[in-house]
Amino acid sequence: MMNRARLYLPLAGFVIPTVVIGYGFVIPRSCIAGVNELTLGFATTMLGAVFTYVAGLRTALSEMQGAACSKPPLRIRLSRWVNRQAAHPRGVFGRFLGWNWTRETAAVNAATLDLLSIEPESRVLDLGCGPGVTLREAARRASRGSVVGLDVSNLMIATSRRCNRSGIREGRVEVRKADADDLTLEAEAFDRIYSVHCIYFWSDPDRVLGQLAAALRPGGRLVLAFRPEGPSVPARFRDPTYRFYAPEDVIARLARVGLSSEVSKQSDDVVWIVAERP
Repeated sequence: MMNRARLYLPLAGFVIPTVVIGYGFVIPRSCIAGVNELTLGFATTMLGAVFTYVAGLRTALSEMQGAACSKPPLRIRLSRWVNRQAAHPRGVFGRFLGWNWTRETAAVNAATLDLLSIEPESRVLDLGCGPGVTLREAARRASRGSVVGLDVSNLMIATSRRCNRSGIREGRVEVRKADADDLTLEAEAFDRIYSVHCIYFWSDPDRVLGQLAAALRPGGRLVLAFRPEGPSVPARFRDPTYRFYAPEDVIARLARVGLSSEVSKQSDDVVWIVAERP
C-alpha cells in the first residue's frame, strides 16, 4: 500500500503548490473573484493534469504486470509439452514417441538386457515398458520363464500388448498399468528387474526403489539405465518434468533399500547401474 502511495507523490507535489499559489495568491491579486472563465479554466487545467497522470500511471502498471505474468516463449512451452509427453505418452504424438523410442534407445535397451543376464527360467519385470519391443526380447530370453511390463500410459500399454500378443496368448507375458509411485508388486516375485530412462519421472525415487528391492528375490538383479546429472544434460530437459541424479546418489539410495550396486557400464550420456539383492 505504501509503495503504491509513493507513486502519487509527484502528482501531489505538482497539484498542491499549484492550487495554493493559483487560488491563494495569483487569482486574488489579479482582482478576480467568484466563479468565472479564468477560475474555471484554471480548475479544468488542473483536473486534466491529474487525469492524465493517473491514467498514464495505471497504464504503465498494467503493462508491467502483464510482462511479469506473460507466457514463456513458444520454444520453452513446446519443450515442456514434449517432456510431459515423454513422461506420459498419449495421442498421435505419443504414438510417434513410441515408434521413435524403438530406434533411439535400441542400443541402451540391448545393453541393459545383456547386463541382466536373463536365464531361461527367469521371471522378469520391465518398469516403464513403453512400446514393448524390449519386453518382447526379454520374453524371448526367458523362454521358460515369464515377464511383466508396467507403464503409466494407456497408449503404451495398448502398444506393448500388440507387440507381445503371442507371448500374452501363451501366458508368458503380462502388461499392466501401474501408478507412478505405487507399483503394487508381490514380495520376492522377480529374478530380474530393469528400467530404462524412467527414473527421471519418479516423484519419490526412494519409495519406488524400495518397492523394487522388496519385489526382487534373494540373488536377484536390478539394472537401471539413465542419463546422469551433469553438464551434458540438454537445456530442453531442465524443467519440472525431469529429475536427474548423479550415479553415486542412486547407488546410495539403493544401499538404503538393501541392495548393493555399482556402475557397471557408462557411455557419453547413459550410465548403467547394476544392483543385487544378497
